Amino acid sequence: MPELPEVETIRRGLEGYLPGRKIAKVKIGLPKLLINADVDDFSRAVVGETFTSVRRKGKILILDLEKHSILVRLGMTGQLTFHNSEDEEATDKHTHIIVKNDDDSSLRYRDIRQFGKWYLYSTEELVNCRELNDLGPDPFQDEYTLEALTENLCSTSRAIKTALLDQKIVSGLGNIYADEVLFDCGVNPNRSAKLLTEDEIKSIYVSIPKILQKSIDNRGTTFSDYRDANGEKGDNVAYLNVYGRAGQVCGRCGEVLVKATIGGRTSTWCPQCQR
Repeated sequence: MPELPEVETIRRGLEGYLPGRKIAKVKIGLPKLLINADVDDFSRAVVGETFTSVRRKGKILILDLEKHSILVRLGMTGQLTFHNSEDEEATDKHTHIIVKNDDDSSLRYRDIRQFGKWYLYSTEELVNCRELNDLGPDPFQDEYTLEALTENLCSTSRAIKTALLDQKIVSGLGNIYADEVLFDCGVNPNRSAKLLTEDEIKSIYVSIPKILQKSIDNRGTTFSDYRDANGEKGDNVAYLNVYGRAGQVCGRCGEVLVKATIGGRTSTWCPQCQR
């Protein structure tokens, strides 16, 4: 699933393309992707409006129009790409939504497993939007503070790996970067969040934006489906320390990396470096 670095990479790409372009037509081949609007209502609302900005909170993309905002959750395999007018119109069977602009450019949503979700809100409704308001602090916004993270972690006895995946505690982390953060901090993913020391929580607090920024700098991590706004793969997989490397040796100490299921999710860590 695309996590914060992948969504931010897509956001940056689309921010360079969308603002100022007016929507001329919308083609929706899979209506179930629209969560709070039907096809006709969605089309009537957005056709004729102009993109004003592209934002993000956690793993959610926010496509702002003049009077509405479109929220996009990419799910497991969602791809959101921009295409110029010279690109051929043909798409494959997994391209479910096409937003055509009046200059013949288009925004295309492709999703093999169809777990993505699109939401439509008016500008006024967005203020009370549950999809955004239920999220915890975003690591790149002012709301992300050591005090908030400490309070959130100390209030749960769940394993720290499970806690970091809870989007109400901190938004944007998924399996990849939770593993990478805990390796960076030397914390075993099985440890209870509420039993971490102040220094360990501070280390996690500092590490989260650091690890995420490193991946953003490398345009995200591609194992299979993730693509940026131009349809290109990310380069960060070459820089991962533990995720996807179970059975290989730790680059820090030489111990063999292990994996197990924690809270229903596969976790990989170094038994020597992470205590």
